[in-house]
Amino acid sequence: MGWNLLMRRSPTPEYPLLALLLERPMHGYELHRVFSQDLGHIWHLSQSQLYASLARLEARGWVQGVETPTERGLLRRVFALTPRGRAEAEAWLQTPSRCSVQIIRLELPTRLYLLQQLAPQAIPNFLARQRAEIMRGLERLRAQCQTISPNQIYNRMACTLRIHQVEALLTWFDHTFSMSGGSS
Repeated sequence: MGWNLLMRRSPTPEYPLLALLLERPMHGYELHRVFSQDLGHIWHLSQSQLYASLARLEARGWVQGVETPTERGLLRRVFALTPRGRAEAEAWLQTPSRCSVQIIRLELPTRLYLLQQLAPQAIPNFLARQRAEIMRGLERLRAQCQTISPNQIYNRMACTLRIHQVEALLTWFDHTFSMSGGSS
C-alpha cells in the first residue's frame, strides 16, 4: 500500500511522521514533541494516536523501531525509516495535495514546513505544481457542474459551493505565495 493508493483517503498524520523521520531517527516522545510543537496548529495528534500510527507504519515495513537504553538504563524505542519508508516519505513530500480545501489545509503547510527543513530549494517548483493541481481540480469541478441537470437543485448547489470554496482557496494561495516571494 503506497502513497498513490493512500492519496485518495482523508489525510492522516502517518506521512508527516514519516517525513519527520527523514531528518533523523527519533523516539516516540521526541517525535510527538516535534510534531506538536511545529505542526500542532495544523494537526491534533495525541500520544496514543502517534503510537498507533507508528505501529501501522512498522507493520507496513516503512519504519523500524529499535529498543535502545537511555542514560538511566531504561529502554526507549527509537524509530527509523526503512528504505521503503524513505521512498514513501520522499514521494509524499514532493506530491501536491489533491484539490480539496480540507486536504490542502492540512497537507500544504505540513509539506512546506518539512520541505523548508529538508529541501528548501524544492519549494518554488512544489508550489507551482500545487497551484496547477488546484487549477486542474477547479476545472474538473466546473465540468462536473455542467453535467448536473438544472432540475437537480441540491446537487447543483453542492457543486457550486465546492467551486466557490476552491476559487477562494486559489485566491488565498496566490495571495499568500505572491506575498512571500514563493516560499513559506
